[in-house]
Amino acid sequence: MEKMSIRYVMKKAVLPIIVILVMAVFFAVFSGRFLSDIPEIGHEDGFADIQGYDFDKQVYNLVNNWDYYPGALYTPEDFADAGNAPQPDNAAKDMQLGTYRLRMLAKPDQWLSLCSYSVDYGTRVFLNGDEVRNIGFVSADPAEAVPKVRYMTIPMYTGESGEIELIYQYSNFVHNEGGFIPVTYISAPENIDEYQRGIAFWSLLIGSGLIFLMFWFLLCASIQKSTEYAALALCCLVIALRNQFFYSEYLLDPGYDFFLEYRLLVLDASLIPAAALFLLCAFFPKAVGKKIPISLAGVFAVLTALHWILDTKELVGLCRICYYVCAPFLIWCIFCLCRYYIKVRRPEYMELISLAAVCIFIVMLIREGLSAGSVQSVAHFGLTPFTMVVCVMLLAIVINGRIKRQILALEKVKQQNRLLEQTNDMNRDFLRMVAHELKTPLAVISGYAQLITRQTETGGQNGKTAERLHTIRSEADRLGTIVTGLMDYTYNKPHEAKIGSVDVTELMNSVSAVMSPVCEKKHNTLTVSAGSEHNVRGNAELLLQVLINLIANSCRYTENGIISVEVREDGSNAVFTVTDTGRGIPSEAVPHIFEKGFTTGEGSGIGLAICRETVELHNGKLELVSTGSEGTKFSFTVPVIEVK
Repeated sequence: MEKMSIRYVMKKAVLPIIVILVMAVFFAVFSGRFLSDIPEIGHEDGFADIQGYDFDKQVYNLVNNWDYYPGALYTPEDFADAGNAPQPDNAAKDMQLGTYRLRMLAKPDQWLSLCSYSVDYGTRVFLNGDEVRNIGFVSADPAEAVPKVRYMTIPMYTGESGEIELIYQYSNFVHNEGGFIPVTYISAPENIDEYQRGIAFWSLLIGSGLIFLMFWFLLCASIQKSTEYAALALCCLVIALRNQFFYSEYLLDPGYDFFLEYRLLVLDASLIPAAALFLLCAFFPKAVGKKIPISLAGVFAVLTALHWILDTKELVGLCRICYYVCAPFLIWCIFCLCRYYIKVRRPEYMELISLAAVCIFIVMLIREGLSAGSVQSVAHFGLTPFTMVVCVMLLAIVINGRIKRQILALEKVKQQNRLLEQTNDMNRDFLRMVAHELKTPLAVISGYAQLITRQTETGGQNGKTAERLHTIRSEADRLGTIVTGLMDYTYNKPHEAKIGSVDVTELMNSVSAVMSPVCEKKHNTLTVSAGSEHNVRGNAELLLQVLINLIANSCRYTENGIISVEVREDGSNAVFTVTDTGRGIPSEAVPHIFEKGFTTGEGSGIGLAICRETVELHNGKLELVSTGSEGTKFSFTVPVIEVK
C-alpha cells in the first residue's frame, strides 16, 4: 500500500472526485439563483430614483449609504416640515442609537418588497409615515431597550405618486460599534419570495447537514477514540452556527434570550480559527507534535471563559484577539509541517489531500476575517459553510482510504496468522506421529535392556542375548535415523516463510530422511525420485510439510505396501506426485477431502485443506488424481525458475 502506482491511485480516486464535482456543480447551479452578482441601485443625499428599474425580472441591491442621524430617534413627524427637518451627519459612526432615512421615487401603483437583516441591535421601521416593523424594542434608555436581530421582509406600495420614505431607528447597547444598514435587496414580491426561499433552503441544507455530520463524527470519535473525528465534529459545529440565518431563524426559539445568543454567536466566531488549527493538528500529529494543540487548548480555554465574564461591549474585541492569537500558532504549524516533510520523509498522496483540504479551509477563514468588515453579507452568512462541506468530503476520502488500508493490512495479518496456525496444526499432527514412532524403538530398547540387565545380575545369560543386543542396536539405529531426519528438518532449513529458490533434490532427500522410518512402522517402503533438472520457486519448509502430510495420509491407509514420491517436469511447472498401494479413499468422501474439518475417522481433518492452501500460495494446484482399491495418487504443481 505504501508504494501504490499513480495509475492505481487515480483509478481509486476517480469515483470520489466525480461525486465531489457533481456536488459542487449542484451547489453552484442552485446557489446561482440567489448568490449571483446582483446589480446595485445607488442614491445621493438620501434619495434614489428607481423608476427605470425592471423589478419584475431582477433583484437589486439597494446600496446602504442612507442619510444617517446619529444619537437621535426620529419619527416621520420630525421630517414632515422640510424647513425644520434634522440634518444628517453621514460621517458619524459607532453611535449607540440613531436614525437612517431613505427616500425613493418609483413607478406609481406598484408593489415592491425589501428584505434584509434588521439593524444591530433593536430596530423600528417606518414606511411612508406608518410603523411597520419592530425587532426588539428601540429606546434611548438602556434599561428599556431590548436588543434582537432577525431577518425581515418589508412590503411596499408606491401609491399614486410613487414616493417612498423609509426610516430605520435603532438602539444598540450591546457593543461599541453602533448600528449599520445591512445588505438590502429590493424587487417585486415574488422575486423577493424566491430569493428568500433560496436563502432558507441553502441555510437549512448546509447548516442542518453540518449539524448531522457533527453528531456523526462525534459518534465515530466516541467509538474509535479518534482525534480526527473529534476535530471534524468541532469544525462542523462552529461553521454550522456561523450562518446567523440558520442559527437565529431556525435553531432558536423566537423568544430567546438575546444576550445569551449574542455571547454564543461571538464565541462561535472566536472558536472557528482554533477549530481549523485543531483540525490541522489532528490530521498531522507526527509533524505538529503534542505541544501545539495542548497550548492552543489552554489559551482558548482562558479566552472562552472570558467570553462569559466580560461585558458584551468587549466581546467583539475579544473575538479579534482570538484571531490574532491563532496567527503565531498557524505559523508554527506551517514551520513544523515543512520541517517534518523535508527532513523526515515525503508526504503520501493521502496526506497531500488532507493538507490541501485543511489549507483551503484556513485560506477561506482568512479571507472571511479580512472581508467581514467590508462585505456585510459575510457578517451574517459567512464564506466557510460550503467550504467546510467540501473539506469534510475530502477528509472523509482520506479517513476512508486509511481505514481501508488498515483493513487490508489486518486481513493480510489474519491470513498470515491463519496460515501459521494451520502450519502449527500440521506440525502438531506430525510431532504426535513422530512421538509414536520414537516411542516404539525406545520401548523395545528399554525392554531388552532391562531383560539383559536382570540376566546379567543373576548370571542367567543364554544364547538369545546376542540376538537381543542386535535388536537393541537395530532399534537404536532406527531411532537415530528418525532423530537425524528431525534435526535436518528442524535446524538445517530456513524457518522464515519466504518464497525463493528450492533445490528439488535436497527437498526429496529431506522427505526420505524424515518419512522413511514412519513408513517402515507399517512395513511400507518409501521410494523417492527427483526427475527434475530445475529448481522450483517456493518455500522449502512449506513444500516439505505438504509432502510429509500427503505421505502420512498414505501411511494411514497402506500396510505392507509401497509409497512413492516422484517429481517430473511439465512445461514451466514441476509436478510432484505421491502414490500409494493402499485401500483408497471411500467414494462418498472424495468430494469433501479438501474441506476443513472433514475426516473419515483418522487424522485431524485439516491436513489436505492446509496442503491445498499452501500449494495455492505457491501459485500451484493440488488435486486427487485417482483413488480406489489399488491405491491413491495425489499431485501438485510448483513453478520452476532456473536450471541447476
